Amino acid sequence: MHKNRILICAFIFLLSISFTGCAGLQRKFVRKKKKQEKIAPVVTTFDYSKDLRVDELYKKHYLFWKTWQLELIERMGGGRKKRISCYDYTMKHLLDMKKYLGEPKEEEIEVVVKEIKSIDPAIRKKRLSKNKQYKMTRLLERTFRQIEKRFSYNDVKDFLELKK
Repeated sequence: MHKNRILICAFIFLLSISFTGCAGLQRKFVRKKKKQEKIAPVVTTFDYSKDLRVDELYKKHYLFWKTWQLELIERMGGGRKKRISCYDYTMKHLLDMKKYLGEPKEEEIEVVVKEIKSIDPAIRKKRLSKNKQYKMTRLLERTFRQIEKRFSYNDVKDFLELKK
């Protein structure tokens, strides 16, 4: 009798251990999700000739230059970091515009670029006197008008070329 009681207790113990927790049973009877195959993206490339893009690139840099120089003119009395950032972007886009111009227009824009570069050390100073700010603002406004007048896309479209 004592042996039967031990066997029954052991059987109940093993049975309770095997059935405890629903995770094991649930995992057995839940269907696995079907894996969907991902469709590979289709990439279509176009071989645009760079010669055809020169017009677009010049227009883009001209627009960016215009925006950044106007921002620089507005920020002359503001903070140093923003002033330097605007100046750097202005020069970057001016030099990119120059890169696409042919011989006679390239020399013309070089004069204006040198004029704007002349204020580089003053732009980077922490503090500017009102007199310096005024002079630099006038120079930037004058060069802005010159570039806008002589280097708009309609004025230079016959001189655009890709330099290597």
